[in-house]
Amino acid sequence: MTKKKKLALIKKGVKVLEPVLREEAALVPAAGKAIGRKATEGLVQALPVRELKKYGLLAGGAVLGFAAVNNVLRAQSYRLAVARELKKQLKPINDKLDALEKENAELKKVR
Repeated sequence: MTKKKKLALIKKGVKVLEPVLREEAALVPAAGKAIGRKATEGLVQALPVRELKKYGLLAGGAVLGFAAVNNVLRAQSYRLAVARELKKQLKPINDKLDALEKENAELKKVR
């Protein structure tokens, strides 16, 4: 048998087995909780490299998105904390300013 025929047979076999491999790959993550690291190794062997790259890219994008959301929320909470602290510190000054404005309005009425 020539190399071309062998290669053609191997390609046919892979095409025939591809749905089975995908089903097995779908079962591997569920078993991964029980089996642990061996399940991850099985997944790596069952999925083609381009699929792994795609899933890796998706996972990386999700991590990046969560990190961005976390940073935004942290900045907002920091901003709120600073605003709350400034309000506390400015309260006596604002009270004095209100009293002065009230006194000023009374003095204008008297004139």
